[in-house]
Amino acid sequence: MIKQTLNLSGITPLNRSQIEYFVHLAGDFSSRIIFEHRNRTINGKSMLGILSMGATGDDPVVLEVEGEDEETAYQAIRELLDNGVAPPKNETDAMKLMQVVKDRYQALLEDNLVGIYLHGSLAAGCFRWECSDIDFLVVVRRPMEEKAKIGLVETLYQLSSDAPPKGFEMSVLLEKNSRQAEYPIPYELHYSEGHRQEYEADPQGYCSRMHGEDPDLTAHILTLHAYGSVIHGPSIAREFGQVKREDALRAILYDVEDAQTHLHDHPVYFVLNLCRAVAYFQDNAVLNKKQGGEWALKHMSTDHQRVIQAALNAYESGLDMFYDHGQAEDFCFDALEILKQGELNG
Repeated sequence: MIKQTLNLSGITPLNRSQIEYFVHLAGDFSSRIIFEHRNRTINGKSMLGILSMGATGDDPVVLEVEGEDEETAYQAIRELLDNGVAPPKNETDAMKLMQVVKDRYQALLEDNLVGIYLHGSLAAGCFRWECSDIDFLVVVRRPMEEKAKIGLVETLYQLSSDAPPKGFEMSVLLEKNSRQAEYPIPYELHYSEGHRQEYEADPQGYCSRMHGEDPDLTAHILTLHAYGSVIHGPSIAREFGQVKREDALRAILYDVEDAQTHLHDHPVYFVLNLCRAVAYFQDNAVLNKKQGGEWALKHMSTDHQRVIQAALNAYESGLDMFYDHGQAEDFCFDALEILKQGELNG
């Protein structure tokens, strides 16, 4: 049994959402979890019990945890209390951040801003704060000055402490290029969390050299048409041209062409993206990662079902993927062969 007197100064009284989150976490453990407060014993897994406790920061509260997983439970509860019992963030918090981005970008770009468009997991309805980034495209009428470029990136840099761990991924396109959607699509500016250190070291230099062509933009526009969202500006159909099938296949293959090399570094990413890619090649279906995995379970060889299901389980839970490396490599080889054949026939 673990018994500890706690100082809850600064976080009590707890509100209803905090209590709901605490009780949910406590229920994940088999150990008995109780609080002792003002000569009362309160069940830590009871919503009504915690609500009735009414503790304030000046009250001594004793936490008692007893059972097979008591050490793990105690550490999880202490960490939760030490962090202020903050419920996990979700897509609502991400969308609030995008409203801040929209307001700041409007002020920075003024009449040069055409629109801001959300793609990726947040637009597709499968966003997870712990493992997703916030993907969006910005369309402008004319090339930006250096000051504006720095302002756009600095906005995301300043918001990073409030953003998901993977941060933002943003690309800026000229309107003429977004409407043509010719592969590979040029971009005026790009920033993601992976470029943080490079930007920190030299903001001006980073923004001046971060332009070129990006094959991934073709795939982004493809998903925009399928399930994108407008944060600001005209409709997606008006501002983005339709992607040719052969261009889409080239972009998709570009995204997964190094899957065999880096499969075991990012197994969930590559397995589910390969599923999405094969779904597009065979059914012309533009799917998110979860949908791609579900499609593959129904349509790809049964030999690959265990690997695909393992990737789906890891994606939905946010936990590591446990899988047979040989089976994953076989799946990767077969999927790439399908895609390469599609490119040849395209």
